[in-house]
Amino acid sequence: MSPVPAFAAGLGLGWAAAWWLFHRRENLRARYLSFVAHELNTPVSALNMTVLNFVNGLFGPVSDEHKPWLVLMREQTARLSALVGDLRDLLHEEFHRDLHLSLESVPLAPLLAQCLDGMRDSFSRSGAGLRLSGLDELPPAHGDADRLLRVFSAVLTHARKFRSKGEVSVSGFSAEGGSRVGLRVDYEGPTVPPELVSKALDLFYPVHNPKSQVLASTGLGLGLANRLVEAHGGRMSLSVDPEGRSRIEVELPVSRAAAGA
Repeated sequence: MSPVPAFAAGLGLGWAAAWWLFHRRENLRARYLSFVAHELNTPVSALNMTVLNFVNGLFGPVSDEHKPWLVLMREQTARLSALVGDLRDLLHEEFHRDLHLSLESVPLAPLLAQCLDGMRDSFSRSGAGLRLSGLDELPPAHGDADRLLRVFSAVLTHARKFRSKGEVSVSGFSAEGGSRVGLRVDYEGPTVPPELVSKALDLFYPVHNPKSQVLASTGLGLGLANRLVEAHGGRMSLSVDPEGRSRIEVELPVSRAAAGA
């Protein structure tokens, strides 16, 4: 074999070996992070349940002086639990490529009520009012309740943090002849260049509040929420007009049972 083909063959084998080692290392890293996320979930869940029981008075009366702090602890442990869930989903989506959804008929109004139950105090502390409409009439969605709970939490947290004035309006809607069901969140926020609005739903794009140097999104922000909605066969959109009026829409397939009724 002449030197040139031999060199090319050796280069090809070397590249293949390097590629194999790279993917092996990435798989080992993903497995390790999956293990860490799984181990984190157990103490976080136990802490979350303990704080919830304190807030609900199952361990005895709670003084008015202490209750606000327990409520704050509950919010933060719920947020930590959501972060762990986001991390696990990210690993399955980006590394393992095996994100599995437990699809069922999911009534959206009770799910949203559960989401808001842990967020009303944070809305109140930020001075953001909440207005709900058209939710009880919505048909159930075909979805994974746990994932949708985190999607709604990410959307509402984004609206609360970026709202600059007025209330946050949450409403339900139907689309495509009733085959799709959706949630619409409206709020007034800062003006945002169109090119940044289009990036806000990207997975690894860090969204900042222009009035603060602190990262304004929570968890993986709208990026992972958008991925989860797409995994459901749905669609998420974000729009901001020149005056800062902002709207986030989450559109999902209607439950098969409801669609066939």
